[in-house]
Amino acid sequence: MPSLPEPADRALMPDLLRAFALFGIAVVNVVGFAQPFTSGFHNGGLNTGLDQAAYAGVAGLFLMKSYPLFSMMFGAGLSYQLAAAARAGKDFGPRYFRRMAALIVLGALHFVFFWIGDILLTYGLLGCLLFVLRDASVKVLVRTGIILIALNTLLLLGFGAVLWAGETYAPEAMADAGYDQMEAEALAAFGEGDFMQAAAYRLDLLPFVLPSVIIQQGIAVFGFFCFGLAAVKSGVIDQPSAPIWKLSRRVFLPLGLAGSAVGAWILLNAASSVDSTFILGSGVIMAFSGFAALGYTGLIAAVSGGTAGPVRLFLARAGSASLTAYLFQSLVFSLIFSAYGLDAFGQMAAAEAILVAAGVGAASLVFTGLWRSFAPRGPMEVLLRRITYWGRG
Repeated sequence: MPSLPEPADRALMPDLLRAFALFGIAVVNVVGFAQPFTSGFHNGGLNTGLDQAAYAGVAGLFLMKSYPLFSMMFGAGLSYQLAAAARAGKDFGPRYFRRMAALIVLGALHFVFFWIGDILLTYGLLGCLLFVLRDASVKVLVRTGIILIALNTLLLLGFGAVLWAGETYAPEAMADAGYDQMEAEALAAFGEGDFMQAAAYRLDLLPFVLPSVIIQQGIAVFGFFCFGLAAVKSGVIDQPSAPIWKLSRRVFLPLGLAGSAVGAWILLNAASSVDSTFILGSGVIMAFSGFAALGYTGLIAAVSGGTAGPVRLFLARAGSASLTAYLFQSLVFSLIFSAYGLDAFGQMAAAEAILVAAGVGAASLVFTGLWRSFAPRGPMEVLLRRITYWGRG
């Protein structure tokens, strides 16, 4: 069966951005699948120089950069959906909120049954707020995005300062925070429990994790939504030769990666994933995340122009089924690391786990790229579309 032609009006650049982000998401997410979230790789997974280099490389190159790119494309999607509704002469609001409701339900199921770090639930909730800004100007959207990312950075740094004060002046109280018990519970759930026991553990954590995610990174996520919406409104998201992308790769990218390298070095010196040093390093990386994300966008823009070859077309097809690829990664990771799968939870150091994650990330793109070579949409995209359009696949 021949490959399906790409729609003439579908730009390559947004889908290539999604594909790049999906690979980065895999190598970042693996720590949450492979180790208890309270310790991460800091509890014995960073003992060798190779492990430290792999961890620092992922933190410097992908942490708080892949999800921002994903978030920008989510914001861009609002404009695409508005345009589609206008062409069809349909009321946009009901379609959009059905889509957000579907993401919320899908995200909740994904959280409970596969991945404690799910982002779909957060996207669905914050996406409802984004609807309010659908008619905002490019200038308002860019300013809003900058303010929100800066605010989230300040919150992280402030939280890190509070933790530092507690560790310095009330170490006994901090020692009683219950992190050891949390680690033991995670090891029991994923290292010993069956599928439903692991799901029950995640369900118990949902009321705690969701507000934490929204506070710690949801504000910045909304900021990147605004950037993506602004990019479409200004017409640059599908214009690889736009001056902003040359500025981004020449100026923003070096600045973003330099700041991220500092943050990665700080993360390496943390004792766990919940101490003040780790939160400080995360705050530093977030401070430069906007520069790095725009810089990567500039790089993708540089390879998006001209006639698309087979490799770029394949990756663009893979990126166009980003929901399927994202859930594919979680399915494979859960089967690798959980006791009901290959039982590798808590068994891999950083370098080995990141190598596995790189393979899973690549496999997710190969799977969706092949699927899209013979089908107009990915399977999860079909499901989401049916809900959005009340049955139309």
